[in-house]
Amino acid sequence: MLFFLPAMTEEVTYANLKFENSHELDNITKPEDTKKKVFQIPKDYRKQLRDLNMTKNELHANFSNTLQAIGNQLCLEGEKNLKNNGQNCVLCPANWKWEGGDTCYYHSKTTKSWEESHQFCSSQNSTLLLIKEQAKLSLVQKFPRTSYWLGLIFRPQQRIWYWTDNTALTEEQKSWTKQINFLQPCGYVYYSTIYSRTCKEEVYYICEKPAIQLQRGNNHWQEDWFVRPE
Repeated sequence: MLFFLPAMTEEVTYANLKFENSHELDNITKPEDTKKKVFQIPKDYRKQLRDLNMTKNELHANFSNTLQAIGNQLCLEGEKNLKNNGQNCVLCPANWKWEGGDTCYYHSKTTKSWEESHQFCSSQNSTLLLIKEQAKLSLVQKFPRTSYWLGLIFRPQQRIWYWTDNTALTEEQKSWTKQINFLQPCGYVYYSTIYSRTCKEEVYYICEKPAIQLQRGNNHWQEDWFVRPE
């Protein structure tokens, strides 16, 4: 009897070790469960991407339909008035005028100070009249009034005349001026000459902003914004 005791002890020890190891293995996460969790998030992203693409396509379709309606109604009406050539259509907001080229103009019916005029034009996403080319100076002479505020002001810090689009008055443009000085720091045009006066005086004004051009292609209208060169 005493001879077999060591063997029995070893067998019991082996059984206990086997039981403890199997208990620890039960608590380990299985690879299959981990695989399911890893691929769950990309599926959600793919669904969100599909939803976004569907929304984008719906918005694009709605915009295209609206654009066609605008083109058919306004552009065809413009063809009757000889403003459009059938392939290109220039659109300006209500109460704004197209005088040719790539710009829409708003002519004020009342007079305001320079600052009030500037603020109104800014509220319309536009600027006060900018005369930076000789052609624009000639165009102004065809406007109904003789005098308008300009988007031109003297900056005492730099001691330079600036247009409100942050470009300085060039030497060529200075040749179109007469009697402008820093004591009267706001520019205005009178007939075909640029002058300056005190900013609190009230003068008629013109706002300007780029026109919208629609181009006919494949029997439908396509939008193309004019971009004013720097």
